Amino acid sequence: LRWPRSHKFTLSDVGRSAALAYREQTQTSRNGGRASYDAARAEWATSHRLQVDDGLYLDELTTGGATLPQLLTALETCGQTRREALAALSRLADAGMFAE
Repeated sequence: LRWPRSHKFTLSDVGRSAALAYREQTQTSRNGGRASYDAARAEWATSHRLQVDDGLYLDELTTGGATLPQLLTALETCGQTRREALAALSRLADAGMFAE
């Protein structure tokens, strides 16, 4: 899929539900250290048939829509590249996580 630079990604009901599950699972696991956090992210990804880092994008979109450049800026500290972002957004779109 290709989106114009100005395309604003917003979550569908399915996407909001998945983002909420991601946030709940990761916040609950943080008290258990990094291994617990990583395990919670992996469990979330498996249950939603997504990749572990896909949750980062959903979590970033919970406060409202964002364009690809905005997402890249927000997630640059996580080491996400443009190529990884496009792959994640494609998986999320295929999974019905975005509003039409």
